[in-house]
Amino acid sequence: MKVKINSCGISDCPPSWHWTTKRDGFGDYDLWTAFRGQGMLSVQDDAESAQPIHEGISLLLAPNVGYRAWHEPSRPLLVINVHFDFLDDTGRVIHPRAFCARSIPDTRFFRELLTRTVSSFNSNREAEAEVFLMAALTEFDACESPHTAEHDDPWLHIVHEICTQIDTAKKPPSLSELASRYGYSERYVGKMFVKLQGISFSDYSRNSRISRAKALLRHTDAPISVIAEETGFYDACHFTKVFRQTVGVSPLAYRKQ
Repeated sequence: MKVKINSCGISDCPPSWHWTTKRDGFGDYDLWTAFRGQGMLSVQDDAESAQPIHEGISLLLAPNVGYRAWHEPSRPLLVINVHFDFLDDTGRVIHPRAFCARSIPDTRFFRELLTRTVSSFNSNREAEAEVFLMAALTEFDACESPHTAEHDDPWLHIVHEICTQIDTAKKPPSLSELASRYGYSERYVGKMFVKLQGISFSDYSRNSRISRAKALLRHTDAPISVIAEETGFYDACHFTKVFRQTVGVSPLAYRKQ
């Protein structure tokens, strides 16, 4: 089975946003994923289908179905959407799947796949965009439904929030700060982080900062001292020591590679 992208985009929804499709919806599929905000989406005239929307919720909207969506004006949605068709081996459009929702634990990776889908498609590289979309759909299928994920372990959402804070903050929060924020002991938060993420809090925080440092070393001429400050290290010496331990070479050697 193949895919053919028809359109895609990134929507930073204004506070007044709400959405009601035609009663027969779209003629194609729409992979619709939220990366910010709080809202709801439902199949028209089916109140029981209402699906809470927040960061990390991805929906596969099926063709020929009407939908309604809205959000809290104080927490507007940021959504990436990809309209596409499934094709069989002869190139004929098929509708093999129904509406479904997934909770995406690794939103950073999923967002990168969708962003590359959009940028490749808008650059007239349709085949490349469809490869990224297929990767996103594979990731989508590997994830659990929001109901299952939240029912089985409410810590999934907490750990996801912690990862997002680490990945976006200039100075990542400490484990003690996060434990106080969520109302649990530092030891317990660290234990749940390892259980659900497969890596210790400190290792994840270090890897996130080193990853950002690599990007700055590759794509900027910023001095080592500036990169150390931008990625939350004490000073250039501490940054160089941790970078060498993690990557195997010094920051300057990495920049020259």
